[in-house]
Amino acid sequence: MVRHLLAAFALLAFLMTAPAPSLAVASAQKTMKLTIYNDGLSCPGGCDAHVVLNPADNGTRYAFRPDSARNAPKKCLKGQSCQICFGEADGSCMTALYRGGGPPVGTFDFTPAFYKAECGKPANPEALRLQCKALDQTVSQRGYDKRINCFLQVDHPKCQDVLQKARAAQAVDTPKRAQCLAIGEAAYNKKQTDPKERRALDCNYTELSLGGSGTKHWRRLLPGACPAGAFVGQDGLDCCTVDVRYAAHVHRECALLYPAP
Repeated sequence: MVRHLLAAFALLAFLMTAPAPSLAVASAQKTMKLTIYNDGLSCPGGCDAHVVLNPADNGTRYAFRPDSARNAPKKCLKGQSCQICFGEADGSCMTALYRGGGPPVGTFDFTPAFYKAECGKPANPEALRLQCKALDQTVSQRGYDKRINCFLQVDHPKCQDVLQKARAAQAVDTPKRAQCLAIGEAAYNKKQTDPKERRALDCNYTELSLGGSGTKHWRRLLPGACPAGAFVGQDGLDCCTVDVRYAAHVHRECALLYPAP
């Protein structure tokens, strides 16, 4: 009995003095995912060159104010510079304009304008250089470097029908969005007898969710939510623009506005 007690005390003493396991440190390390988005007038800052990220990542060693340190991070402030790090190494860090929250945890969501401004800079972190390379490869792999760009070739015969429909849909929806914003979503939706006409998320999306059983659900981005010179994609997920890199990335969404020659 005494021997068992002595053994138990010895084990307890070992556990109290032994160094903590490194599992917690390892689990805290991660590699941030890079994505690209453009949801039109919902996009903050006029969809300028910026990053949005999950609030859970803000104020961590992967996203912190430049006047703080990685080991003592402070939360980035909207509309101000943010130090973002794609991995554990300090060499994976760079500064970007922070516009708020949005994507899932572990994700940096950048605008097409960000990639346009940053891609090609040799001093960028490797993760960003690889993402730029991947986006450019997608352009050639999906043939967007050879497709007709209806934003640039507005008079091309293959663009006439799709542009006419896109402009008409935007012309019809823009005043609806304006009215919704003027009186508020609740009042606007109360007036709509057709559920399909009800709006959500600052009047930019449908209130109804799309998608059947067992599939991902989403609210459709409405035509009036895209600014002048941009048109909502065929599935209502994004605004399509002249940016070929973005169009190739979302592919199906903007394909009608980039017909094959």
